[in-house]
Amino acid sequence: MAFFLTISCIIYLMLFNDNTFITIFLIFFIPIMVYNTILESYVALTFISPTNRKVSLESEGWEEIKLQHKGPEIFTVRNMRSVKAPLVLMIHGWRSSSSSMLGRAELYIERGFHVIIMELPGHGSAEGVKKWNAGVPVRNLIHLFDNLDEVCNTSLISDIYFHGHSMGGFVFLRFSRESIKVRNSELIRGYILESPLTCYSRIFEESCKMLFVPKILRSLLWKRLMFHFNVINPGFDKITNLNDVDVPIWGLPNLPTLVVQSANDELLGQKHHDRLVKAFHNSGRTNLLTDRVIEDLTHSGARTNSSRNDEINKWLDKN
Repeated sequence: MAFFLTISCIIYLMLFNDNTFITIFLIFFIPIMVYNTILESYVALTFISPTNRKVSLESEGWEEIKLQHKGPEIFTVRNMRSVKAPLVLMIHGWRSSSSSMLGRAELYIERGFHVIIMELPGHGSAEGVKKWNAGVPVRNLIHLFDNLDEVCNTSLISDIYFHGHSMGGFVFLRFSRESIKVRNSELIRGYILESPLTCYSRIFEESCKMLFVPKILRSLLWKRLMFHFNVINPGFDKITNLNDVDVPIWGLPNLPTLVVQSANDELLGQKHHDRLVKAFHNSGRTNLLTDRVIEDLTHSGARTNSSRNDEINKWLDKN
């Protein structure tokens, strides 16, 4: 819209340059529109959904379940037992889908768990959004969790665990801040965060470099991104600075938490992991954290990993 108005003003100025009043107005107005066009273009590129979607999980024993609400349609796949058992709710990472979680899910199925995998908006078979930001999947997760009885028989659930990979971990971190407000929260037993994203401020900085955003515009772009985030997610506390999108303010579990971190994280590096560990220590929640850095675990492509599975099994045996 800003681009269209800018072009329209320039054309109008060229056609009606004999009108002094209109000329003066447009000469003043066009730079404002150019400025907004540039910022909104950066916003669109920063909030863009991934391309080349990966296929959703289709396998024997798995069933698709969709949920409608005020946000984008919630797409999940589930593998449910006919007896009472724990449930693990899983979320994949950026540019992945429910199919990427199958290897991880099999660990829980072997332990006799129910499994539900929620796809991020714009991933797999999930409905897309015009402006992708982490608040949207968090709102989807809140609605899903608050309405679990619409996707499964909650009387068959004894306990609930969460497993989030990368961006999925970031979503669960924010959910931990909201969890006391939702139904079924008394069933939550713990969080498993696999190479989680924990600091959007770092992603913002990397995006600015990748998009060649001039330094003079970065603070202005951040203010515009905050505005859009707050408009898109009206039910959340307003974001006012970069600290609000990093742990611990973004969210920090107050329940037992296992972190299984890639020792050589080729995508996020170690700073996201270090920030999370430091947040647990600084908040006095060290006793809740089990931190495992795994040498043979990669960030991407690690659908199966025996070392990760061993750590998860040991942690579940204790929690």
